[in-house]
Parts: sequence; structure tokens; C-alpha cells
Amino acid sequence: MSEIALSAPSRAVAAAPNELRALFALAKFPLIAMLRNVSTVAFGFLFPIAFIAVFGLIGMGGGPGLRLGVPASDTQGAVFVALNQLPGVKLTEGDPAEMERQLRLGKLDGLVRSDGSQVRLEINAGSPQSQISRLWIQGALDRLNLQAAGVTSPAYALVVAEVAGRSDRYIDFALPGQIGFALLSTAIFGTVFGLLYLKKALILKRLFATPVHGITILLGQGLARLLVAELQTVVILAVGVFFFGFQLANGWVTFAGMLALSAIGLLVFMGFGLLIAGRTNDENAASPLTNLFTLPQFLLSGVFFPTDVFPAWLQTIANNLPLSYLNTAMRLVANEGASLLEVFPYVLGMSVWGIVAYIVAARTFKWV
Repeated sequence: MSEIALSAPSRAVAAAPNELRALFALAKFPLIAMLRNVSTVAFGFLFPIAFIAVFGLIGMGGGPGLRLGVPASDTQGAVFVALNQLPGVKLTEGDPAEMERQLRLGKLDGLVRSDGSQVRLEINAGSPQSQISRLWIQGALDRLNLQAAGVTSPAYALVVAEVAGRSDRYIDFALPGQIGFALLSTAIFGTVFGLLYLKKALILKRLFATPVHGITILLGQGLARLLVAELQTVVILAVGVFFFGFQLANGWVTFAGMLALSAIGLLVFMGFGLLIAGRTNDENAASPLTNLFTLPQFLLSGVFFPTDVFPAWLQTIANNLPLSYLNTAMRLVANEGASLLEVFPYVLGMSVWGIVAYIVAARTFKWV
């Protein structure tokens, strides 16, 4: 009888997975899913671009200037001729009673009546622009008085010197805020509802059961959102620069600085997304928390209008929100050519918020 050599039972040892390859795989598929997601495209691309299109058109028509009403019976006098020659003044002729009504409604900045040598100006006490109209009228009358006195060469003359500069338009304020709007939407809504879907479908639980480290899974999700965020910044800047004349102070250097700030901002905001997603298990619980974090920042962080319009006590809160730090840094880099070192205090402020969010998220995150 031949002997059969029995080998010791062999045990298959699974090779440790390549964490880098796993990271790229875990980033690839969330990236594809995000780009196919309607809400990501809407909040991350379409809404900011639509807002930029509206904001970019503000002021392109030159604006109405100073709106003054003049009764039809006074349109032949010297005062009317002098006012009509003023740049930026729009004269409206019509019935005095109707123009008085428009003045009270704020649709006119002043109503000018001329009775021989006396000129009467009616203004709306509640309109700041209406208060300025008296200066324009007085300037026109001063020139008429000099001409009537025979003064052709006044003793004092104003000499205007022009210096090279740039115009400050609303699009230069609004576009950095729209980048922040897009980044916050992607980081919060994308992270929260993306991870909640993985939780409910038990995909996150299965991924966590694989040999891949849990941090690699979350890094893959973060890398996908980082790529989307950088794409958002590039698209928004391209629309602003090529279609609405948005000015980058130092060209490509400014462009690179804004991309770097976008990456930092997304990483900070994602901490809050992980915090909310880790503490909730369904959309009904996550939606109030998500809106509670995002809505005040959309309204108070200088996305659509500057924070200095708020009362002093509210400015203190608004200026220290994480999105406010990002928007301020973005505007300094884009409009004034500030370097990342110069906006470091704002980056530090964002980072403090992010560190706190990640610490809490790490202690409270639930995979199921």
C-alpha cells in the first residue's frame, strides 16, 4: 500500500488590500454618481451660474442716475437747459400732480419748479438719493449765477486728474459668494444625503466589513467631492470672466489661490456634513439639521449682500461664521490680489470650525 503524504492544512491568507487603489476606486464611483445626481448639478452648478447671470447684468445698463421731474410748462427755461446738460441726470416731463405722487413713492428723486429767478426743489425726506439731488441743483444754479454776473473765468477752477484703476461692480462681490454657496451645498447636502443613502442601502456597512480601513472609505467620499468642488470653482469663474467681465486681480495666480481656498473650504464644510450624516439615519432627521446649518450662512455670510448692512450685534455673529471667512478670503484674493498668507487669519478661522466639527464627528459617527 502506497503511502500518501498528507500536507498540513493550508490556510488562505488574504493579502492586505492596496489602500491607494481602494481610495481611487472609492472616489471614482461616488464622483460619477454625484455628476449624475440632479441635486448636485442644480445646487452646485445651475443655481450659482443663474445667480451670476442675474448679478452680472446688474449695472450693465448704466442705471437711471438722478431722476428729476420737471413740469411741462418749465421745459423752456434756462434752469431746464442747465439741468439737461448735467451728466447722470434723467429729466422727466409731465403733470405736476402725477410727478408729486411718483416723488412720494420714491420713483423720482426730486421735483424742480421754476418761477422766474426762483427755483423750488421738492424732495422725498425718506430717500437718501433724493437728499443728494439738492447738491446737483445747487451746482447748476451756481453756474447760471456766474454766467448772469458776467464771470466767464472764475477765480477757482476744478482740475480733474484720472488714474488707472478698475470699476467695482456687483458681480465682483457676488461671484466669490456664489463659489462659497456652491461649496457649502456640495459639502453639506452631498455628504449628508450621499452617506445616508449608503447607510440605508447597507452599502456603507458592507464597505466597512471589507479589509479596507474605514478612514479610506471616508477619504474616497471626500476626494470625490473635492474634485466636484474644484470643477464648480472653475466653471463659475469661467462664466464670470468670459461672459460678465469678472476681474481676477493677478490673473492665473489669483485663479490658483481661489482653487486652493475652495479646497480648504470644502474640507472644512465636509466636517459638518460628516457630523450630521454620522448622527442621523434617515432624511427626515437630517433635513432639519442640514437646513439649520446652511440657511443662516446663506443669509448672513455675505453671499448675496455685505454683512455691514446688519446691526452691530448681528455683524459680530455673521462675520465669524465659517462661510463668512471663506467669502471674505475669496474676495480679498480675487478683487485685491491678496496672497494666501495675507488671508491666513480667515483660513485659520475656517480651520478652527473644521477641527471642532471633525473631532465631534469622529466621536459620534455611526456606520449603520
